[in-house]
Amino acid sequence: MKHNFRQLQAVDGMTSLDKNYVKRLIADIEEAMEIVLEDLSKPFNSISRAEKSEVRYYLIVMVEALVALCYHLSRRAYNITPGSSIEAFKVLMDRGLLTSEEFDDFAKLARLRNLLVHRYWIIDDRRIYYEVKKNFKHVKNFIEKIRRVLSV
Repeated sequence: MKHNFRQLQAVDGMTSLDKNYVKRLIADIEEAMEIVLEDLSKPFNSISRAEKSEVRYYLIVMVEALVALCYHLSRRAYNITPGSSIEAFKVLMDRGLLTSEEFDDFAKLARLRNLLVHRYWIIDDRRIYYEVKKNFKHVKNFIEKIRRVLSV
């Protein structure tokens, strides 16, 4: 059953959320997105190896903060402890906090994070460049939704 996120604030325990923690996670996500987009603002062939490494690092930082935010919302708002990042995203999607498109995008980001951490030698930086250049629309939309509802 889909819920209205505003109604969840009172009904499902949003008051037990740590708003300062949520603010810190959002700040980490936004800072990481800003750094990644700045590094990728020039043509691919002009990006140094150090900048490519920085992009990889800040993508990991961004996804870690996004996952932590989704876990926090799942546990504190719904009293559900997900077993994985994908499960945390699904909890939020099932309750109307994520659209199916956001869920799909977040799942892709989580898989990318896993590749960056565990199989970094097979990463195609050119593919990352073009995928990220599409922007972080779904992440930004989700953050704005959280800000609006929680007044953070």
